[in-house]
Amino acid sequence: MLPINSISAYRILRIYRNAANSMTYRPTIVIQKNACEQLHQDRLSDELMCCWPNGMPPVFKTEKAGDCDAALLFAQDESELAQILPILLAYHATNTVVLICCDDTTNYVDLFSDLDVTVLAYDASPTSIASVLYGLLQRNTELSLLRGQAGLMRTLHNTLQEEYDILQEELEVAATIQQEFMSTELQNMHGISCTSLWRPASVVSGDMYDMTQVDDDHIAFFIADAIGHGISAAMLAMMLTRTIGAHRYDSQTGNITQPAEMLNYLNTALLARTGDHARFATAAYGLLNCKTNILTIAGAGHPPALLSRFGGDPTALESKGPLLGVFETDDFPQVTLQLAAGDTLLLYSDGFEEALGNEECTEGEFPTYLHSMHEFCIASGSNVINDINTYLDHSIANSANDDLTMICLQAKPTPVTLGLAA
Repeated sequence: MLPINSISAYRILRIYRNAANSMTYRPTIVIQKNACEQLHQDRLSDELMCCWPNGMPPVFKTEKAGDCDAALLFAQDESELAQILPILLAYHATNTVVLICCDDTTNYVDLFSDLDVTVLAYDASPTSIASVLYGLLQRNTELSLLRGQAGLMRTLHNTLQEEYDILQEELEVAATIQQEFMSTELQNMHGISCTSLWRPASVVSGDMYDMTQVDDDHIAFFIADAIGHGISAAMLAMMLTRTIGAHRYDSQTGNITQPAEMLNYLNTALLARTGDHARFATAAYGLLNCKTNILTIAGAGHPPALLSRFGGDPTALESKGPLLGVFETDDFPQVTLQLAAGDTLLLYSDGFEEALGNEECTEGEFPTYLHSMHEFCIASGSNVINDINTYLDHSIANSANDDLTMICLQAKPTPVTLGLAA
């Protein structure tokens, strides 16, 4: 399934409108204090705000800001003025409006004229300073408009980031819940081991699996791939898992539900959901008698399960039933076969076709990805899932375009079969 890494266009538009409607742009003015002594106007910014001529006063800062609308500088004499010249030139380079309060600027008249710097007396009143700054900002209308737009975009960006962080947190919680809905690894039963692999392409997944011990001898296993992406597919997959939990046994006889019956329950449950969006999935469900090694399995549009025979050729168990949630049918053919000691059964989602090789093959030939799975079964012994997971870590890392889910059931080889294989 494709990852969910963005907020919907509708949500972005709503955030933008809210930010635009709620925001009145306030210019930023930096008060550059003299490095030689503290100004006697310790409360100057408060006084300037109180006597601001019109509208909402600007934001005053007393340190250099990288993105400000105006700067207010003070110098008692030419010596202090010389010290702040680099600061003045830096503001000029960014087209920032500058007001200097200094009594001795005789030698800098031409420079200040070239730099378009406005000068007031060092002890100018807050009212005079506020009035001049207000006029300078009004004169620079176009720049103020651009800064206002930049401020709006910053507000929008911050709001979007907050929304994104909330969404990510919610998705991580949803992923945790989804994992809790899926069964944990089972203990070996009569020499049968059951392991699984689950690698979502995003935070949540449309793939689900379930492995459950239904009595002293039987294991029920299920894998599904909900059509769609992200949260909607994950919710659909979880609904399928919940339906399975409610129908593991016949309500009247108490017998274990057979695979064909279970897929019929799932299909009926999906068809019962009405709405504007299609809700369908591929799935496979099976029962394994771990005492006799008799396997019964049925599929609904799912990729063929791979039966890797110990010391023999692999077999693809085709999924002959239709997709779940499309047709009103109970035709989900199931097959029953005997596993031998050392055999491995793999059920997997369709992402493995890309992850393990999707080269074209002629009709009747085994697909490349099934050959790859069979090779893992032969070479890995009891660590098939671990070896495939390690391979995926190095081959696709975080670049997978689809969820990857796999169930592996293995019948433990006996010394006799090991000898035959040798």
